[in-house]
This record gives sequence, structure tokens and C-alpha cells, in this order.
Amino acid sequence: MSKRIFIACLVIMLFSLEQSSAQNAIRLNNPSFEDMARPGIPPRGWFDCGRINFPNETPPDVHPEKTDNPTFEVTTAPQDGDTYLGMVVRENDSWESVAQRLTSPMYADQCYTFSIHLSRSDTYKSSIRGSDRKVNFTEPLKLRIWGGTGYCEKRELLGESDLVKNTDWKKFDFKFEPKQRTTYIILEAFFKTPRLTPPNGNLLLDNASVIQPIPCDEEIPLVKKPEVEITNPPTARKSVTKNTFKLLAKVMNIERSKKIIVKVNGKNNRDFSFNPTTNNLQVNVSLREGVNEISIRAANSAGNAKDQATLIYEPLTQDPMAQNKPKPKKTEMEKILDKLDEGETIKVDKLFFDIDSYAINDISKPGLDEIYEFMNNNSLVKVEIGGHTNQRCQTDYCNELSTNRAKAVVDYLVKKGIPSNRLTFKGYGKTKPIKFGNSGQKKNQRVEIKITSKNG
Repeated sequence: MSKRIFIACLVIMLFSLEQSSAQNAIRLNNPSFEDMARPGIPPRGWFDCGRINFPNETPPDVHPEKTDNPTFEVTTAPQDGDTYLGMVVRENDSWESVAQRLTSPMYADQCYTFSIHLSRSDTYKSSIRGSDRKVNFTEPLKLRIWGGTGYCEKRELLGESDLVKNTDWKKFDFKFEPKQRTTYIILEAFFKTPRLTPPNGNLLLDNASVIQPIPCDEEIPLVKKPEVEITNPPTARKSVTKNTFKLLAKVMNIERSKKIIVKVNGKNNRDFSFNPTTNNLQVNVSLREGVNEISIRAANSAGNAKDQATLIYEPLTQDPMAQNKPKPKKTEMEKILDKLDEGETIKVDKLFFDIDSYAINDISKPGLDEIYEFMNNNSLVKVEIGGHTNQRCQTDYCNELSTNRAKAVVDYLVKKGIPSNRLTFKGYGKTKPIKFGNSGQKKNQRVEIKITSKNG
């Protein structure tokens, strides 16, 4: 075999091998930006392009620093691994970017998919060149992805994200369609112009994927928004007689339990199980007596979803025979209060005070006991007790007397066992008379009960 033929065969073989390798996924070096967390040094495997474009500026940073006083006060937890990359855009029209050589080239007329997780920190404090004053770099930025044939050589824009406004991690998907052979990739923090002055902004990057070849007519599968549906209890509001409840839910389009937040009465509950294959979530809820609010929230790069339920725990009486006893007949006051809607008011009859006094006397207690029975039998109802006086006293004195009388009623009901968070009181003085003239003064001097909520 002649030397010329041998070289030609070798070239064809190498070209064939290269084309064959082009069909394989291209893996980045250190795609999760793992390194020692520290300022001004890019993670291993990534080249700082700022030293070429802006030699007087510091390089990108690795976060989060494991110290009580991190340099930039960035404390976002990593999406993957232990660290992530942080880049900024500055008001002096400089920006940060990193690059690396690909393990194998991307080819023209071949398409690729790529994804990376992006976020923004609410705090990214740094000084500006020429000043000791620290500025918070919080403007949302974009990620631009460039291709080239050398470090930091931006020959072709491969992809650009939307503005990254989220402060939790979200996955951003890209489809590359290079027009030329590409051997280097550049990740660049960017802000959309026009703008009179560049912003001080930050961009966090973590957990980049492989660059995967795909047919050019194949669309990137869209990430579907999560769906959350609480299936047990089957209704949004349910009364139970036990202090534990097995709550079940369906959570769709979520891959990991860390993307789900379960709250019981406003507090995070991490003791739940989730199966992403069946989409089933289960949590054993410990209930407090009365109203319990449970919410489930799930989020991914496409958005978030939430569902909630209310469980009302009303324990059974300790006397099992009491369940079979006939309920006592309701008093006229209870019947009237039952019919009131939220915001409606009724005068409390059989309630008497001595002149210039707010002490509860024995004659008034049967009437107040009727209110107690109504409140005790309707554990979700909340009321306002309002005090009113006649027109024959000074304004300040009227206000004080009416307030004290309303408070005396509340104190009586609380002492009987009604929770104080279901009762409020207010003194209206002589501002809301119901009769005018001397004959109406006795009716103006009254205490009223107003239903403020029937649902807790």
C-alpha cells in the first residue's frame, strides 16, 4: 500500500470515528460546578473569560461558603452536590462568563438538547470598583450560551434563557442548532438591553446536563406544570373525631420529594412519603383540637401548584353513654344566633348593669349562659361583643364604660371555657343609638353580639 493511500485511509477512518462519536452524548467537565466554595475563583474545569474581556475585574465565584459570614451573603442551598457557580453583571458594563473545551465537537446540521438549573439570590453584596461601599447585586439576569472554536471565542449564540427571576432552582431547557463545528462552550451572564445603565445583577448556575444529540425535527419535550390534588379527605372541609389522620394526595409532574412542601397549621411537615412513579403522597397528620389547615405545594421549572384541606378535630366525649342521650333543647337566644349570618348583630337580652358599673350581676348570668351554650356547641363561630351607652354621658366616659361592659361579657365567657381567640370586644360609646329622644335612652344602653365568622 502506497504512503498516499495509507494517509487517505487513515484520514477517512479518523473522520468516521469522529462522526460516530458525534452521535454520543457530550459530557461536560464538572457540570455541577463542584469545588471549594470561595470568592473570585471559578470552579475546576471552567475557564474564566473575564480575564480576557475585563482584566481588572474579579472572576466568578463558587457558593455557598460554609461560614457564618459568607463574603457575598449568598446562602442558597445547592440544587445538586455541594456547590454552584455565581456570576454577576456590573453597572460599569462588565459581566462574567466561563468556558470549557467540549469532550467531543458539536457539528453543523446536527441538533442537541441541553439543560441547566438556574436561580437568583435575594442577597449578593459586593463592592464596586473604586469604592468601599457594598451594593446588593439583585437584578435578574439571563443566561447566554455561546459556541466557538477557542476559549471565550463567541462565534455563535446557541441559546438564551428568559430573565431568571426565581429565587428557587428551576431547570431551563435549550435546543442547540449549530451552524458550524463547535468545540468550546461559553456560559455568560447577560442583561437584555436597551437600558441607560447596566444593572448590578446575579445569576446562579448548577447541575448542567450532558449535551445530547437529537433529530432536528424533534421538539424539546415541555416540562409540564405540577398538579396537586388532596384525595383524602375527599372534601375541602371535614370533621373528624380522632387526633390523627392519614392524608393522601396525588402530586403529578414532580420527580423528587424535595420539590414538595407539606404544611400543617403553617408549619413544615417533612414526615411524608412520596412515590414519583405512582404520584402518591401520604402524610400522617397529628391534629390539634379545633380547626387544622393542611396545604401541599409542589414546584418545578414550569411553575407551581397547591391544594389545601381543613380538618376539624372534635374529640368524642369521655362518657360513651352520653352519645345516646338526647340533646337539650335550644334556648330562644341560641335559635336566633343560629340563624344569624356573618356580620349580623343582635341585642343581648336579660343583661343588666347597675348605673355607672360594668360588673356582671347574678340576674344577668342566665342570659350569658345561653350565649355560652351557643358558642360551646358551635366551635367554629367567632363573635364580637359590642358595648353601647345612652346619650347622657361625656364621650370619653361613654367610650370607657361601654368598652368595660363588653370586656366583662368576654371575660365571663372565657372563664366558662370559650377560647379567647374566638371572642373580641369593642366599646362604641354613644356613637350608634337605635332610638332618639328621652324615651329611647334605655334602649340605647345595651350590649350586642355580632357574628364575625362561622367558619373559624
